[in-house]
Amino acid sequence: MRKKSTLVLMLAACLTFATACSSSNGSSTTGESKRAAQTKVCPAVDKSAIDPSATFNWIYSVGNSSFDPDKITTNNSQMYLYPIYDSLVHVDAEGVPQPMLAKKWTIDKNGLSLTMDLIKDWTYHDGTSFDAASVKANLDRHRAAGSWNESALKDVTGVTVVDADTVKIDTKQGASALVAVLASSAGMMMSPAVFNDPKQALTPTGGSGAFELSGYKPGSKVEYTAVDKYWAPDTLHVAKMVYLVSGDDNARLNSVVSGAADSTFLRASMYEPAKKADLVVCEAPSLSSYTLSLNVSKSEFGKKDVRQAINFAVDRNAVSAVTNGFCKPGIQMYPTSYYASDPDLKPDKYKQDVAKAKALLKEAGLPDGFEFTLEVVNLDIYQQIAEIVQANLQEVGIKMNIVPVEITKLAEDYSVNKSADAILFEQKAESDPSIQIESYYIKGGFNNPGGYSDDAVTKFNDEGKVGATTEERAATYKKLYKAVDDSVAPNVTLCHLTTPMTMNDKTMGVEIYTDASRQFRGVAIKK
Repeated sequence: MRKKSTLVLMLAACLTFATACSSSNGSSTTGESKRAAQTKVCPAVDKSAIDPSATFNWIYSVGNSSFDPDKITTNNSQMYLYPIYDSLVHVDAEGVPQPMLAKKWTIDKNGLSLTMDLIKDWTYHDGTSFDAASVKANLDRHRAAGSWNESALKDVTGVTVVDADTVKIDTKQGASALVAVLASSAGMMMSPAVFNDPKQALTPTGGSGAFELSGYKPGSKVEYTAVDKYWAPDTLHVAKMVYLVSGDDNARLNSVVSGAADSTFLRASMYEPAKKADLVVCEAPSLSSYTLSLNVSKSEFGKKDVRQAINFAVDRNAVSAVTNGFCKPGIQMYPTSYYASDPDLKPDKYKQDVAKAKALLKEAGLPDGFEFTLEVVNLDIYQQIAEIVQANLQEVGIKMNIVPVEITKLAEDYSVNKSADAILFEQKAESDPSIQIESYYIKGGFNNPGGYSDDAVTKFNDEGKVGATTEERAATYKKLYKAVDDSVAPNVTLCHLTTPMTMNDKTMGVEIYTDASRQFRGVAIKK
């Protein structure tokens, strides 16, 4: 059984979003306040009703890029890794770090070293022992040049094996932020015996989690089968999980209505139909956003006035309207309700102003505008938003060509090959804000292909890792996001998303995470 342990350090986000659910049993209403008025608690797990032989079927909109935690190229891909790989830490739905493969941890007095005590008597799926040496090997691989996790672990200076069940991780700036980082792919544990096996990208065999991959059809279906004698049996309630893939929103919803799937996430157009179909509908605000990212080495985006002109040209209220209010206008990476934000940066600062945008383009030496190409995820909602932005920019003389692509190609073109001018996508949050800051705002970051850099942002990023408490870090992040705004960073936030989910009445234990990650640890199906 999983041993209970004391959380020595609780580095919690002060964001305490309450998850809400509604069903079609109430009257049909629209609007955010009316939705909230008819909510109920999401179905928790009733242990007496669990069917341990059941299969949980989830259907999502895009596939994954790899099953190797260091080879993925999109944040969405982490969803496909959670069943296979356990992490050292688990950040729960409220954003609070909890023990996982590390049963407890301490930070030394100078705040620079993190010592983790590991669970015992666990092995990787290929039979390799899970121990401190394997943790060191994983962390060294994660922070190696070219890894997806390189930026997230940039502050780590070394990993030491203290004994068979203990590791010490040293940092340059501060170990507090590292706790939550280790709940992401940067803390996922993979058998060192398969590190150099290229087949792991498609057929992983060295996982450490509750499930093994038992079937895979790229872009269509992923099947997982529960492992025997999982180290935390109280979190494993199904025999199998199947992740289906469909880019058609109506097809996803119909799959749940017909029983082909148990659950999916909802876009605005699916919300009322899900309620009318008598499905359970859950929703909660998240830290994700629809974002326009600009490559400062391409087109005219290296000019601050141009980036600011785009901010003034965009009508964020129109973008919000196309989502039926499920995405609230915003101008910074996270909503102001989150501790890692500047509460003074409100959407009104960049209220659409065509004249101001034109004046800024003139100051940039571009009175007649310019032309660029935007790559966008080839799903309806993204293309609808792109068309709004396209029309907005046309008003100020900027011609934006829209090219719909698969999400994996979008990531490869922008972040890997660094060839795309700009992209429009859903910017997912991470387990700790430092991961996202490193990726987008620090030179060399995975999602910073043009090399944007600002001395103040870099300074506050380093200071943000040092804070031992949420309050200390919040004060620093307020300064950081003001500096991001002052420099007009090349990430144009359009709006912050609410995350709605739907499921049938037999599904229990689905949680909505504040970082909008799709994790199904503890999900169950009724008998």
